[in-house]
Amino acid sequence: MKHTAGVWDRSHWPLYFMAANPETLQLASLDETDNLLMAVNEVMTSKNGLAVFEELCRKGRKIFLDSGVYWLATQHAKATGMTMNEALSLAPAHISGFNELLTTYVDTVRRHEATLWGYIEIDQGGRDNKTRTRTRLEDMGLRPIPVYHPLNDGWDYFDELASQYDRICLGNVVMARPDQRKRLVATLWERRQQYPHLWIHALGLTPSDLNVAYPIDSCDSSSWISSVRWGRVLTSVAGRPFGDVEGFVYSREADSDSERGHRKARRLCAYNAIMTGNTMRNIRHDQENELGADTRLPHHG
Repeated sequence: MKHTAGVWDRSHWPLYFMAANPETLQLASLDETDNLLMAVNEVMTSKNGLAVFEELCRKGRKIFLDSGVYWLATQHAKATGMTMNEALSLAPAHISGFNELLTTYVDTVRRHEATLWGYIEIDQGGRDNKTRTRTRLEDMGLRPIPVYHPLNDGWDYFDELASQYDRICLGNVVMARPDQRKRLVATLWERRQQYPHLWIHALGLTPSDLNVAYPIDSCDSSSWISSVRWGRVLTSVAGRPFGDVEGFVYSREADSDSERGHRKARRLCAYNAIMTGNTMRNIRHDQENELGADTRLPHHG
């Protein structure tokens, strides 16, 4: 069994990671805000990104570090006129900026591995290429979390990863249609029953009633900050959409620290994300109390 790096506790689940750039996560970071996901490229290139990242690490936040591959493929697709799927399927040698991203990734991980919750492998180029890159990273002494893409990798590759690693990430979720996403998560949940040791993190999966039916160990999304992006504060109850919170949208003309400023808006968003995570954990506790068993595993009572 290969143990992925990170200061994580298997007994503490489910977890919902707020995904954003370091500056946004700093503005929204509250004492109760533990679970934060940010990408290497944003840590190293955005204004004050590295300083904020290191400060949040010192405060003991659970920092989940993304490899930045999605950003890399996006940049390449824009520059060449490719689709995202085409860019993501390219071998590392054929995508602009890969070597620079790899160097930055390795340097960042080596300096901060002791405080990270975990870090995601550089999954560029499909099954064979990402396996080679992961082997290269492991030969350097790093222990990244592999990414499984069910639409491209085949279920035999899931079994291969699940039997070898203590954690894996589920990709493709954010780009899948809602009905497709439901089938992927349901199939994954059923297949993981053969691997009771396995922790699964779903990339880009906003908590919903889908998490209640199929209790994935952890997930992340950037939807918690949607009101700052789109001018709406969306709330949910027990994983189901509840409605808009009227009158809590920030004003572009207001001072950033005022009652209608964007800092207040981000903190409101963070409270909503915290409550979402708490709700998911409370639902899980209620289920386990009723069943008398770990809800990640089959129950035959």
